[in-house]
Amino acid sequence: MIILGIETSCDDTALALIETEGTGLNTRCRVIASLVHSQADLHSAYGGVFPTLAKREHGKNIVPLLHKLFTDIEPGTVCVSLEHFTKTLDSFKSLQETNPDLYESVIHAEFLKNIPRIDRIAVTEGPGLEPALWVGISFARILGSLWNIPLIPVNHMEGHVIGSLLTSDTAMGTWQILKPVHFPALALLISGGHTELVTIDEQLKYSIIGQTKDDAVGEAFDKVARLLGLPYPGGPHISKLAHEAWEQKIPSPVSLPRPMIGSKDLNFSFSGLKTAVLYAVRAGSDASGVLSDDFKKGLAHEFEQAVTETLEAKLRKAIDETGAETLIIGGGVSANHVLRHRFQAVADEYAIPLYMPTRHISGDNALMIALAGSLHTTDTPRALKADGTKRLDK
Repeated sequence: MIILGIETSCDDTALALIETEGTGLNTRCRVIASLVHSQADLHSAYGGVFPTLAKREHGKNIVPLLHKLFTDIEPGTVCVSLEHFTKTLDSFKSLQETNPDLYESVIHAEFLKNIPRIDRIAVTEGPGLEPALWVGISFARILGSLWNIPLIPVNHMEGHVIGSLLTSDTAMGTWQILKPVHFPALALLISGGHTELVTIDEQLKYSIIGQTKDDAVGEAFDKVARLLGLPYPGGPHISKLAHEAWEQKIPSPVSLPRPMIGSKDLNFSFSGLKTAVLYAVRAGSDASGVLSDDFKKGLAHEFEQAVTETLEAKLRKAIDETGAETLIIGGGVSANHVLRHRFQAVADEYAIPLYMPTRHISGDNALMIALAGSLHTTDTPRALKADGTKRLDK
């Protein structure tokens, strides 16, 4: 089965093609292609993602990106009739007003008239920025109607879980099996919009047992980076300064809190930590409002340690409470080297396997969406009709 994955939940336009064999977690797959077009440079001026800009850029980029993706597969031999092509676009004419960039791109995309060898389309249905999500969903609906291919909606966070089970994202064309999962499994999902602890059972049913009460950890990284005058996205820049502080033995100018580290539940809170950084920045600035380089490095290191210790403490508590036999980490913040090292130490201590995403999979991508979509059938309530409505008749 060949699956096209579409991901537009935030500021990355992503498409992927995979081929799979088997069912459930016994699936084996090969990556045909995976492309991501980042908008990070455009949003850096705002210090974060600007939703209407993200929507516009998705509309402009998604069709050319699909054209590029299709250079890696054999072109279809069946063509869409001009009548069907016109009728399909007429049914989506409302896009002329809501997303003119996407509509115009589709109208002039002659390659869409060749029906590709694709069995289903998996598309991110949420969570994410609504304006951005609807570009991907609208495009999937057009393609599904145009090519008569079923659509599978995928939860973005499930994508992060399943994506971490992929052995490699670079071995294009090579068949691989998913990493073996022993149940109950526990996932820690850490991204710009989410911080969640999730249990997973044999039927791939998910239960959130802990989550942030306010800011997500990735959001906290971005906000702290902004306070320190660092570019967006903030995580890599804070980590770089933190590493320099460690190498140069620069002490922290303050001691930051470890929020909710001793609470009885498994929830998180990072807004207070961000506020503590704000007060530290105000106190540490000179008369011109400038921070010294050593101050920035020391504070970045202290912030990274506060986040790491908080996540580690909650992770240990969750393992103890659930008896987890597999640990899965997902989300963009999982690319942080300090966190990865500490998570591995925790897994080694508990003698359970730890699965963390590769660099490509850690950020938003369509490969994980396609892979998660392969685990669901088209005759379940999760499936979408070509008009975008969920099937509730099964």
